[in-house]
Amino acid sequence: GWPKLIQNLWYATEDNGVAALLYAPSEATIKVANGNKVRIIEETEYPFGNTVKFTVRLDKEELFPFHLRIPAWCDSAVIKVNGKTWMQPKSNQVVKLHRSWKNNDVVELVLPMRTRISRWFNNSAGVERGPLVYALKINEQWKNVDSSDRFGAYREVHPQSAWNYGLLNAAVRNVDSAFQFVKIKPVSNNPWNLQDAPVAIKVKGKTIPEWTLYNETAGPIPYSNIRYLRDQPAEEITLIPYGCTTLRISQFPVIE
Repeated sequence: GWPKLIQNLWYATEDNGVAALLYAPSEATIKVANGNKVRIIEETEYPFGNTVKFTVRLDKEELFPFHLRIPAWCDSAVIKVNGKTWMQPKSNQVVKLHRSWKNNDVVELVLPMRTRISRWFNNSAGVERGPLVYALKINEQWKNVDSSDRFGAYREVHPQSAWNYGLLNAAVRNVDSAFQFVKIKPVSNNPWNLQDAPVAIKVKGKTIPEWTLYNETAGPIPYSNIRYLRDQPAEEITLIPYGCTTLRISQFPVIE
């Protein structure tokens, strides 16, 4: 997947410009205008952070368009050029910055992220923020397993903490106040694991006693809304980006 992501970060456009359609730390040298080369350096913590910075490097001033994609999940973005607001485009489009570019010009793209709820199987709730889906942080226990078949030994991972949580309906109805986004640590060279997840979401939840393992995996997800747990105390749970987890609960039953 990583080579395909990198291949699709940058494009030359038919109007002799440059397009950045996916965002990640990178740099690209592309021919623009009359075949002259421009180098653009991209600095960002996206998808964990909401700001993407582009620095333009060229030998002489060039007139060409710079295209940027505004994702569908972003209600309204802000684009700055050399510190001044250039435009505030709405979601789900590709916008074009057509101007004469000078060496060391800086474009800043700000994509405000908010937490939102999506609905899934059995009326369960998914938690998303910006471009990321979030999953329950589950402590892991890894072990080696011997096998005599043609595939040989393998590794298993088992939960070391509770996983059978549901979200409170009150939280689902009041996302902005109930879900707390926190930055845990700087983004590392390999953030996609349990230990190095740089961001998290804190929210209240309750365990669901009848939701247990079935054939060594999570049993059928209970139908929401669950009403019989009203007297059970809630506890704070931690959600991290789905890609940082191996054991995954990302569709949560909802509890009254």
